[in-house]
Amino acid sequence: MDPLSDFEPRVGEIRALRTFRVGPGGLLYPLFGPTPWRDGENVAYCRAAVPDDRTPERHEVPDPDCSCGFYAYGDEQAVCEYPHARHVLAVVACWGVVITATRGVRAQRCRIEAIWLSDAVGPDLVGGVRGHYPSLTVYADRQAMLDAHPLTVLDTYDAQGERSRARRSRLGIAALGAAVLLTAPPYAWWAQLRYGWMTWTAVLAAVLLASVVVVRRAGGGLRAERIAQRHRLQLLAVVIWMLGPTLGLAGAFMLRLPLLQLAALLLVQRCRLAREAARFPARVD
Repeated sequence: MDPLSDFEPRVGEIRALRTFRVGPGGLLYPLFGPTPWRDGENVAYCRAAVPDDRTPERHEVPDPDCSCGFYAYGDEQAVCEYPHARHVLAVVACWGVVITATRGVRAQRCRIEAIWLSDAVGPDLVGGVRGHYPSLTVYADRQAMLDAHPLTVLDTYDAQGERSRARRSRLGIAALGAAVLLTAPPYAWWAQLRYGWMTWTAVLAAVLLASVVVVRRAGGGLRAERIAQRHRLQLLAVVIWMLGPTLGLAGAFMLRLPLLQLAALLLVQRCRLAREAARFPARVD
């Protein structure tokens, strides 16, 4: 998980958002870790920096050159990229060494101030959360929690830019989907149509041009580079999809079938993640 970029170190207490898994008994676990959070202060450590003969030297947490630290987000849009946030959303106070970014922060120390739990979380688990974390306030209304615990707005946050990038990403995915549907018929069918070959070639040229634009406009920061890499893979998949039928039946079978299998696998994984996010109590390995 690396949702932040363009790091800038800060010192001070900052309110932000994050989500959790609600484990057995009402303990709150991070999405990617087996250790539950404590009531009150939590101190981050780096698992790659344990001082022994086989690991790197210990460094301050968080470190700009490492992914360690507690992650929290500056607005709902960012944290709701995780399906868990549809059921569990918490306001956390971050302090100590804090590295800020365009979407949120990485912090050395963190405390849960308030938490909203949806109706999917049973009353027994809600009671368990209250029992394990007596210092935080549990809300049944999401907006009431956000109103009572306003988030800190930092100069490094770029919510408008994130919305603009998300909008362009959605438009790009819609355009690629249209290209896939438009070129789904066999190539021979296109060749029989008037201007069919020209239309097919124009669509392919547009996809190739978009690939060049994405490569040249990757932008700065880890997140921008990862988004650009994902877009390159999507564009490459569309190009392979379009070129498959030009090689005949064998080409369609060898190129398009694996793409359909990969798409089905990604869809299954997405559905499983959404189902796991709605499982209470969560499975904790």
